[in-house]
Amino acid sequence: MSDTADVSDGPPPPSPPDPAPRRVNRAPVIVAAGLLLTAVAIGIIVARFGDDDGDAEPSPTTDAPPAVSEPDGGTTGPRESNRTTSSTARTVPVQGLAVVDSGFSTYEGFDGPAGSYGLILENRSDRPINHLAVQVVVYDETDTVVGSYDHAVAVVNPGARLGLGAEISDPLPRGIGRLDIRTEGRVGEPVPGGAFTVADVSTSSDEFGVYTTFVVSSSYAVEFELTPAYAVYRDAAGRIVGGASGVVDLIPPRGRANGEVTAFAVVPNVARAEVYVDPGFS
Repeated sequence: MSDTADVSDGPPPPSPPDPAPRRVNRAPVIVAAGLLLTAVAIGIIVARFGDDDGDAEPSPTTDAPPAVSEPDGGTTGPRESNRTTSSTARTVPVQGLAVVDSGFSTYEGFDGPAGSYGLILENRSDRPINHLAVQVVVYDETDTVVGSYDHAVAVVNPGARLGLGAEISDPLPRGIGRLDIRTEGRVGEPVPGGAFTVADVSTSSDEFGVYTTFVVSSSYAVEFELTPAYAVYRDAAGRIVGGASGVVDLIPPRGRANGEVTAFAVVPNVARAEVYVDPGFS
């Protein structure tokens, strides 16, 4: 029997303890996520309010668009609104045109002294005279200008006469002394060939005015609307004592239409009236 102990016959030695579980530090992850969400939210707000700002101007660029040319070679510029603009028509001499007769009278109107005038133009050339500007300057008995009245005439055919008449709208405390009649040629659209013929002229009056009715026949191949018509009043001796103007609502192509010209005051000494109709293309 031996005195030495056998190790294999004893209990096994105890195992070493397991390492403690490791704690994860989540603070950096949470902070990063919060910053990311904040950046996204700020981006959404900026994008939303940036889209809603309709007054924001685009950033200037260095490449400007080319100027747009108008047909006459000029460049377009700023356009002013709420302003009336017009171009001055080119004038040309009037050859063969003569003012062969004129006259006027003053009388009592509804609001004090009133008056009217009439005049006759004649084309003494062998060609139509188109696009006339006729200005009548009215002077009183002290040779002071009362006012001026403009008429636009489309055509006076060769050998034909055209009468113009109008009531004076300016005050006439000193009556009418004389008329200064000025004619000027202008350039306009072509006037179609044709003529108007006036017939069945009848004039009457009452305490309110003078009324002249007529029938106009057209040889034009086109229809006319709101065509200018003029009445020239003459007394029993044939002198022009006044005039008035109006329009014919519609004249059909190569057709006929009834018309009327009214003076809205009692023109004295009217024995008859002559009526003239102009195409009114000026």
